[in-house]
Amino acid sequence: MALGEDLFESMMLLLRSSEIWQIAGLSLFISITAVILSSIIGIQIGVYLGKRKKQNFILVALINTGMGLPPVFVGLIVYLLLSRQGALGVLQILFTPLAMIIAQFILTLPIIIGVTRSTIRAIPNNLPEALESMGATSSQINAQILKEARSGIMVGMILALGRAFSEVGAIIIVGGNIRHYTRVLTTAIITEISKGNNPGALALGIILITISFSLTSIMSVIQLRSNDH
Repeated sequence: MALGEDLFESMMLLLRSSEIWQIAGLSLFISITAVILSSIIGIQIGVYLGKRKKQNFILVALINTGMGLPPVFVGLIVYLLLSRQGALGVLQILFTPLAMIIAQFILTLPIIIGVTRSTIRAIPNNLPEALESMGATSSQINAQILKEARSGIMVGMILALGRAFSEVGAIIIVGGNIRHYTRVLTTAIITEISKGNNPGALALGIILITISFSLTSIMSVIQLRSNDH
């Protein structure tokens, strides 16, 4: 019965609370920005590493380790770099949305690189040679390789987005969970639970899971369409 009452109150909050939607908007902005930046850089690195004939064991191990980096460790490193005594303290961006984007960028970059590299490695080795024999230029060969790998690369972006959007540890360390400034869905849920505000936490959770499902569904549709062509 209590759950039903909490659910009803959470629905009412979704209808009348502008702060909840501001928190959701900030979550979207930070996560999507971080994944876009990590994709721009990570896809290029992943393609380069995947095309290399000789694979470095240490490099591959580092990438795989990066894909499972503990968020609180990443948050700690970024915090130390951006603090007043840190190497980048002069930027004065600690406890800002930019610091949160940096932390999520670091967390998602290895995922993009690792999945892209594995996808490129799965492409038949004779494809570039076959295209070259048909008179394709280097840029045309690279474009065709990316076309063949687009489905796997999209999976990597989906995984990265899911990690960014559900992240708590790193962003609460570097963002500070400041109301109306750096508070996002995940940190807001923790805050509301600690206050005993179950309807508020549930409302935020509903938005979190809805946005996560919507984003991954959109990217999944794109992925499926790319497989059909």
